[in-house]
Formats: sequence, structure tokens, C-alpha cells
Amino acid sequence: MNKLFKILIATAISITCIFSLGCKNGCKPFHFHKYDQQIKQEEFLKEKRSDALVIATQDRDHVDMCIRALELGYDVLLEKPITPIKEDLYRLLDAQKKYGGKVVVCHVLRYAPAFVKIKELLDSGVIGKTVCIDWIEQVAYWHIAHSFVRGNWHSEQQTSPMILAKCSHDIDIISTIANSQARRVAAFGSLDHFTTDKLKYNHCSECPDQECPYRFKGEFVRMNEQEKANPSEKHFDLCVYNDDKDVVDHEVLIIDFANGIKANFSLNLFSGVSKRVIDVCGTKAILHADTSEECIKITYSDGKDPEIIECKADNDSGHGGSDQRFLDDFVDCILNERPSTVDFNAGLASTVIGNAAEESRLTNKVVEIAPEAYMI
Repeated sequence: MNKLFKILIATAISITCIFSLGCKNGCKPFHFHKYDQQIKQEEFLKEKRSDALVIATQDRDHVDMCIRALELGYDVLLEKPITPIKEDLYRLLDAQKKYGGKVVVCHVLRYAPAFVKIKELLDSGVIGKTVCIDWIEQVAYWHIAHSFVRGNWHSEQQTSPMILAKCSHDIDIISTIANSQARRVAAFGSLDHFTTDKLKYNHCSECPDQECPYRFKGEFVRMNEQEKANPSEKHFDLCVYNDDKDVVDHEVLIIDFANGIKANFSLNLFSGVSKRVIDVCGTKAILHADTSEECIKITYSDGKDPEIIECKADNDSGHGGSDQRFLDDFVDCILNERPSTVDFNAGLASTVIGNAAEESRLTNKVVEIAPEAYMI
């Protein structure tokens, strides 16, 4: 039996990409037929146009579009974070309960081989009872430059704070392996390097420093020919030390979970390579993982020989092979009408913790999270 359905992707620049996917007997591969169509959001949301909708707009636009999509009968793949606005989170939760469609949140790292294996090992009890989690996210210097300090997520007032926009992946995985709800958090972060006292020229095109590691050379930005000829017109090559940003350039977060597990998270934005380094301390062993090494090391407390477990990606898609796995699962959960492992509950937890972390950072206080915040 052949099944055919459509997925639409709505982005922040009002371009809609339509994919028709055919699946014979539920087996891969899928066949994608893409065409682009310019359409305004109001017109687009007048009627249902496909079986599923991918919402990849800016963070503060997610909820209104998702609620309307659920009202129209879509199943939704929603980019993370759900929203930086606490009240909007629960508006969407109410709508999801009312209309019943799927809301699958793009926490793709749940499908990465390394994190799948970490969860499997911890659940097996190989390190004993988990006591604490130390987690470092190292973001490549070029990524912070092009996406944040001069990119789409340069202002948390317009989008989301860094802890949500960049780190909700990490918060989601930390919560998943802790297998508990966070009950209080403390966060510390600031903008200390990308400051205006270092600004010499507003745009890279004006600056004579050819050796600056943050110099814009056209990477990571889609531009037409006119924009390529004058990238400064739309500030594509804005100096990283500009004054039009309020996101942090480093942050640490402490999480106290209800089951007693403690987690330390550190965000480093000046790395030469993007990766995550994880140590999970248990009563019998310590689990260590470095995503750039594609393996996990178990060091036992009793002196037994360490154990090395490989966890290589099985495809070359982004986020360590998890993007392809995630999309395959999204398609399968719609075709077979089953729940997703990254449903609204997954996105809710990371958003609740992230918003509490930002409140802590701004108020210099430990923020308590009531159990009711996770209401599902």
C-alpha cells in the first residue's frame, strides 16, 4: 500500500517549501519534491494545505502560528525553543489539549547515537545511582559570530535568551538523563567579550583587519547577487563588537532535580570546534563522553578496567547524525499515528527550565520551579 502526504515548512521569511512524501509499505527511502512559494502568513493560515506543518519561524512567533495550525488540523513539527514567553507556553498547551494534533519539538539530540547510548547505559545501572552531571557545550567561535552576536538571535528581546535559543538541546538531554523535574536553578552569564569598546568599524567591509577571526566572508548566509555585492546594506557583515545585541557570550547553570541529582552546565562560545563534553558521576563509576570522539568511556570506582563504547553516527546529517533520525521518526509517527519521543512534554521541560534560568541570571537569585509548571 502506498501512502502519500505533504509536509509544509514555514520559515521566518515567509517562504513555504512543500514536500510530497511517498512511502511504500512504510519503508524508506522517501521521495521529496520541493518547490518554493512566497505567501504571507495571514493568507497561508486561512486553510489547511497539507498533512503536517514545520514551524521554523522566529522564536516569539512560534506559539500563535502553532495554535492556528492545530486549529486547522495540522500535526506540527515545532522548532525549539517553544517560546521565551511563559504565558504563551501554557496557551499552546491548552490549544494542544483542545485540538488534539501532534506537537513534536525539534530536540533532535535525543536521536544522536552518543546520547541514545548514554541514556541506555545510565538506565542499565552500569554506573550505579546517578549523583551529578557535568556538561559543557563548546560552540565554535564562527557559529556564535554569525548566528548570535550579529545574526538572527542577537537580541533576546526580539528572539530568545541564549540559554533557550542555543542551549535548550542541552537542557532537554540533561533533564532526560536525570529522569526528574528540575526544582530550582541558578544561572550566571554576561556579555564580556563582544563589547562596544572594541568596535573600530561598523562593518567588516570597512575594516582593514584581514586577520580578524570574525571577519565576514559570506559564509552561513543566503544572499542574492545584490546583497553579495553590498552585504553591509542589510548588516550581514556587521562587526561582532556592535552595540545592537544583548545576548550573553558565556554562561553557567546549576540545576537541582527533585530526585536529588545535581547538574552543572557551562556554555563556552570561543571553541575551535562545536562539541559537547559530558561527565556523569554515579555511585559505581563515572561516564565520560566527548562528542568529537564518538565514544563513551566508563571508569569504574572499584579499579576494574575502563570500558570504551563506540557510538558513531550512522549518517552524515547534522547534530551527529540525529537530524536524519529525527525526521525519519517524525514521518513515521504521522504515518503510523503513534506518539513521538519528543512530544510537547519534552519541549515543555526544557522551556520551563530555560525561562527559570534566565530569570535567575537577571535577578541574581536562585529560582524555584513549582511542580505545577510542568503540568501536562
